[in-house]
Amino acid sequence: MAISGCGKRVVQAEPAPTEAQPTALPSPTPAADRVMLVAPADSDPVITQDADTVLRELAASSTLEFEKREQVLANEITADIKVMVFLNQPDNLGSLAAGAPGTQIVAITDQDWNPGPNVTIIRRREDHTAFLAGYLAALLAPNFRVGALLPAENPAASLAFVNGVNYYCGLCASVIYPLNKYPVISTQPAASPAATWQAGFDAINANKINVLYVTKEAVSPELLTYLASLDVAMIGSQTPPAEGKPKWVATIYADGITPIREIWEDLLAGKGGKVLNAALKITDNQYVTVGDGLVWLSQGKLDYAQKTMDLLQDNYINPLPVN
Repeated sequence: MAISGCGKRVVQAEPAPTEAQPTALPSPTPAADRVMLVAPADSDPVITQDADTVLRELAASSTLEFEKREQVLANEITADIKVMVFLNQPDNLGSLAAGAPGTQIVAITDQDWNPGPNVTIIRRREDHTAFLAGYLAALLAPNFRVGALLPAENPAASLAFVNGVNYYCGLCASVIYPLNKYPVISTQPAASPAATWQAGFDAINANKINVLYVTKEAVSPELLTYLASLDVAMIGSQTPPAEGKPKWVATIYADGITPIREIWEDLLAGKGGKVLNAALKITDNQYVTVGDGLVWLSQGKLDYAQKTMDLLQDNYINPLPVN
């Protein structure tokens, strides 16, 4: 007991507190690069939907985000926008491109414009559309009985239409009565009322028309209601109002979106400065029976027309005479 009472008491030292280590925070994920479609509210819904579908697909295949807007301001074109597509050329395209040199801009336009290094122009050529309309009308019309309602202010489009008809059938003379040469055309001021366009059609229909090209300037519910009541099939360059659909066999429009597929890799690589022709597309295809026979763009005829569309796009056909 004496010995144990004299022993030293051992006090165990408590461990020194350690400082808490800060928890590492995750680094913010950088925003993905983008593809932007600018489609104004008044854009053709068919063309807007085509653009939406194609650009979403291309963006996904390139690991880019897709965004669609009706308009965009210059200060909204940031460095993460790799490709921007305008369904209609903006008035300030030059300044937009200069302020965003790292963005490749594609503008679909009717204008003849000289692009800078980060701009690609895809031209909708009205002479191409008119030429194809003439070609398609002759391809479809029994006995080549082709007519057109065209604006007086655009003689080049009228000439391109006639050339398209002649490209398909040469002299284009009917072989049964009435023995007429085609096409027959009525030109009216673009702002003419429906009654004027109707009178113009009645005058040329004295020669018996089986397929009529109705230019967008002439299209109205009143005129199409009248035409749909007659023995004539129609084609045009815009989706028709409901009044014309019973006798509507095809719509031709300029396709500025499909060519983007061909240049996509160049756009991603920052290569612009090109001018391309829009492709041509045919939609709203249905058959109509007229007194002289069936008007129908069968798959065989469509394949045949596609060859002409390709030649136009690649500049192997000039719709207008060379001066």
